[in-house]
Amino acid sequence: MRRSQITITNNEITKERLSELVSGHGPVRIGLRIAIIQGILDHASIEQLSRRHQISRQAIYDLIERVNLLGINGLKEQQRCGRPSKLTAAIEHELKMILTAAPNQLGYQQSRWDGPLIKQYLKEKHNINIGKSQVNVWLHHIGYSLQRGRKKFSQADPVQQAEFIQDIKKTSNSKGR
Repeated sequence: MRRSQITITNNEITKERLSELVSGHGPVRIGLRIAIIQGILDHASIEQLSRRHQISRQAIYDLIERVNLLGINGLKEQQRCGRPSKLTAAIEHELKMILTAAPNQLGYQQSRWDGPLIKQYLKEKHNINIGKSQVNVWLHHIGYSLQRGRKKFSQADPVQQAEFIQDIKKTSNSKGR
């Protein structure tokens, strides 16, 4: 098998230093990164490391570049790309508070919260315009889920309902024989 042509140039990266990091506590992904760097230090091929750790060759090249630039800090989790969330701690706390109250207490015409109403609330109070699915993601993040109400017939007679249930039970028992 071909030996790797790529090398680690940062002097801070040694097998001993990596072993110290492995023995410590930390996220699981840092262990994967350390194993890859140890493989490079042992002159394993990129193809072999890619297959063994189920990671793309480009990800390995990116990791090596980051480690050569930043040293041991290059192994740590990098800040994620993308737009930062508009769900701040203050808005999260406020959402938890308003979801415990009925919307009609806050001046809305509805008696329960739903996605479009929460979206409208965020637009009016915080000038945040997000989609319905993002509302569900935010609710999941703060530990809530939207529930649908069950239909209840207001004019139903409870005595007749109980008789109906008993009749259903009798019918299902006689068919089972």
